Formats: sequence, C-alpha cells, structure tokens
Amino acid sequence: IVQEGVFLYERGLDPYDGGIFHQAPLLLPIFSLLPASSTWLGRLVSVLLYTGLDVLIGDNLYEIAASGAAHTSRLYASPRRSRSWSPISVAATYLLNPFTILSCLGRPTTVFSIFFVTLGIKEACRAKSITAAFALAMASYISLHPILLLSPVGVVCYDRLCLKATTKEERPDAQGKPMALDQRNQPSAIAFGLRLFGTFAVSVAFLFGLSRLILPSWSFIPSVYLTPLTLPDLTPNPGLWWYFFIEMFDAFRSFFLGVFWLHMLSYSVPFCLRFRKQPLAAVVFMMGTIAIFEPYANIADVGAWLSSLTLLSHTFELASTHRYTFPALAALLYTTLLGPAFHHLWIYAGSGNANFFYAITLVWALALLILMTDTVYSVLRDEWETERPEGKGKEVRQI
Repeated sequence: IVQEGVFLYERGLDPYDGGIFHQAPLLLPIFSLLPASSTWLGRLVSVLLYTGLDVLIGDNLYEIAASGAAHTSRLYASPRRSRSWSPISVAATYLLNPFTILSCLGRPTTVFSIFFVTLGIKEACRAKSITAAFALAMASYISLHPILLLSPVGVVCYDRLCLKATTKEERPDAQGKPMALDQRNQPSAIAFGLRLFGTFAVSVAFLFGLSRLILPSWSFIPSVYLTPLTLPDLTPNPGLWWYFFIEMFDAFRSFFLGVFWLHMLSYSVPFCLRFRKQPLAAVVFMMGTIAIFEPYANIADVGAWLSSLTLLSHTFELASTHRYTFPALAALLYTTLLGPAFHHLWIYAGSGNANFFYAITLVWALALLILMTDTVYSVLRDEWETERPEGKGKEVRQI
C-alpha cells in the first residue's frame, strides 16, 4: 500500500484519490528517496531503516528506565526501586521481543509512531515539555491514537519539572511518605498545561500545512484521520472491532462507533487521576489500552507495550504470578501460533469461517488484558503497602 502511494506521488497524482492509501503524507517523500523495494539494494536499505528505528526505540526505553521516573516521583518513591531491571535489560526486552522482530520483518509505518511516542515519553522524563509535545504531535500525525497519551505524558513531564524545582532536602527519599513541598518553587500547572497543549496544537497545524505543500489538496485529512474514526475498511486484523462491525446493521453503526471510541477515551483521565503519584504507570497502561482496543490493531504496538511493562519491573514480585500471569503468557503463545493458521484456513484454504479467526483474537485480547490488570494490581499494591506498612505481605479482600 505504501508502494502504491509512493508510485502515485512520484508521478504527481494525488495518492489519496483511490481510497487505498491511508498513511501520513510526510512519509511519502521519505519512502520516495529509498531505492525501489524490488531491488536487493532497496530491500537492504529498508531493512536497515527499520532496524535503525528499532535501535532508537530501544535507546529511548533505556533513557526512560535510567531516569527513574517509573519508581520515583515528587509524591512517591517505591521502597522496591532497587529491584528495578537495569536500563540495558529494558532495552534488550524490546529489541529481542519476538513481536518486535516480526514487526521489523513486516515493516509497518507503526514503527515510526512508536519511535515518536517513546521519544515523547523520554523527553517528558527529562522535563522538556516543548520537545515532548512535538514528539507526540509527530506520533499523532502518523497514527491518530497517540493523541490519547498527551494527558498522561503531560502529567509525567509536570511531575519531573516539579521534582527538578524541588531542593534536594525536599525530595521524597524513601517509603513514599508525604512531603511538605514549598508550593512557591512549583511551576504553575495551568501555565504548563497551556504551554504543552499549545505546542501540540501548533505542531500538528505545522505538520498539516507542510503536508498540504507537497499534495494538491486537503484530501489526506479524511483519508488518514477519519479512517480509524469511521472504520470503512473491515479487513480482518488482531483487533476487536472488525468482526463486530461486519455483523452490525447500518442503522446502528454510527452509535456503536461512538460507543467504542468513548470507551477508549474514557481511560486517559482516570489513569492520570488514579496514578498521579506514579504518572509513568499511567502512560504504560494507556499504551496498553491503545494496543488492545485500537480499531486497526497490530503486533508492533503490542510488542512495544509488552516491552514497556518492564519499566514497572520493581512491582513484578507483587503480581499475582501463580494465578494469572502464566495462563496469560500461555494464551499469548497459543494465539500467536494459531492466529495465522486460522487466518489461512479462513481466507486462503476456505475450510473455516470468520468465527475461527475472531475467536483467536478474543483470546489474544483477553491474555493482554489479564497482563495489564495484573500489572495494575501490582502497582497499586506497591503503593498501598507503602502507605500501610502493617498490611505488607497480607492478602487483601473486599468485604
């Protein structure tokens, strides 16, 4: 599909007229500079490009882990922070992840979006709001969904900015005890929010204007950004949307599109509020929500999210390992192997039907959800045990 868009772009035609090309416009001049993929040189350059992007993503994760933002904030410091995985282990988890390797072989444009998402998180951990907002604008320009990360990443950036403004004596040093911070040294949250969202909006407007300069019309906006909102293409994928809308009556389509999107939108702010003491956890969980529930799901986003879970490795010992984690990992292996087989039986061999493949995608999503809820539990348990030391090691039950 990218090759077709590049073919039309190089001949001065609008690549969005045919309704097939749905990628961001600024990717066209980048791919047009590469040698033809039909030649050995073109394939080599393409492989090197995607390998380089993966290495840069791994470096971003390394820097995020090295910043300590996962276990230390202005309001909280985990007593288990010494048990965090080393930054090199976090980067290696991404680079050696089987889903990362598969996405590198498939060479989707999602990798560009993942790079800018991790770059934005890294810059937020450095308290650089301008570059973080611009990186997220680039990610949202390439793929619409990263816009949902703007609020959680903004909370991370503001937290690190406040932490830098706090003197060494005022920083929370251990046990997550409440600290009396001098509010006069803290930057204004309103001014920070206006700067962050303003930079994001200006960056997106700049990218749109730049796109219009290389294209004959504004047709790329509905083709690129309304496609995930309206879901016109129901090609089977690892996501949960396509089968549901295949069976949907047209009269109810708009209503359920709104319901599905409101479901995704409903997580961002609650994550920011509940994990305000551990804002990087909110970012990781929002990445997981996007990877599981996005309309056109793919393994590149899943691989990046599973690797980002290692940023919260200091809480792994609190996960309900013996009950849920092993079955979830086994289900992931099961669906990874059987998913392509069921897809082949349905689409190519003609000896199955849509229920075969959709059943596998349901198990796939269930396994990912179990992993996420397990990690949510471990993060909350770490915070709860810090606030209530007398409950450490005891089972928590709702009565």
